[in-house]
Amino acid sequence: MKKILLMLMLALSISCMAQNAKVDAEKSESKSVAFMASSGSFMKREFIDITTIKGVEYQILIMTDLLTNHKMGCLRLTTEYTSSYSSSSDTYIGTLDYDELDACIQCLTKLQSDILPSQASVYTEIEYKSRDGVKLGAYYNEKKSAWQAYVYTKGYTSRSASFFNSENIPSILDAMRQAKTMIAERTKTTL
Repeated sequence: MKKILLMLMLALSISCMAQNAKVDAEKSESKSVAFMASSGSFMKREFIDITTIKGVEYQILIMTDLLTNHKMGCLRLTTEYTSSYSSSSDTYIGTLDYDELDACIQCLTKLQSDILPSQASVYTEIEYKSRDGVKLGAYYNEKKSAWQAYVYTKGYTSRSASFFNSENIPSILDAMRQAKTMIAERTKTTL
């Protein structure tokens, strides 16, 4: 009886630790996510599609608190994962705050011009991470002597990953620049 009780307690504690790890992984430091989740607001959300590149949907989200007329915008990246074992799929959404776009554009430009044309002697990872856990970067596979670029819409799960090559980077950069311009235009407040 003691063994059964002990095993049950162990299983329960492992389950609780796994749930806590998932909750911790899902915490976001994004200003846009915090604004969207703010209580006591009367929120209008506008979703504007930009493009889809290598399985990643790029979309602008403009949020307006109709009580205060405060506006905020972000770039949403969405990926979908379909298991080979079931017909259901999971959707993963990550955000890049407006003030993160310049740094992300700079990192992708450097990735394209300096990193991907080079070679590394050992396994190497280079990565930009947003406040919401979006990861953009590349890793070097020394066995294949090649870089592999990627985006994770949620950094805590490989199911949110999409892989691309250097030919896709100009399109991704265009989508980010377009998002930056559109967010700036649509979040201007008129007095």
